[in-house]
Amino acid sequence: MNKKAFHILNIVTLLILLTLNLLLIIAAGMSEGEQILPYLISVALSFVIWGTFYRIQFTKANTTWKVVWFCLMIVILYFWQTGLGMFISNAIFRLFE
Repeated sequence: MNKKAFHILNIVTLLILLTLNLLLIIAAGMSEGEQILPYLISVALSFVIWGTFYRIQFTKANTTWKVVWFCLMIVILYFWQTGLGMFISNAIFRLFE
């Protein structure tokens, strides 16, 4: 795979991440009496995770390591978006209450 393919895969991943996070923010806005700050922390940290892995992928010269880091990014973002992110952001939010 060349650099262009990795850029395309990462941009597609970013677009999926944007869509899921937009749905999360819309759902948080429609909830009654909930604090929106933990949702925003979760959304912000998901983009930080994506950006960190994106940067790591393009510092590696070997294609094998790029694929490994991309797959690791997908797995971590999957777990982050399916509940781990809200668990951590709620824990952070409760520390400062």
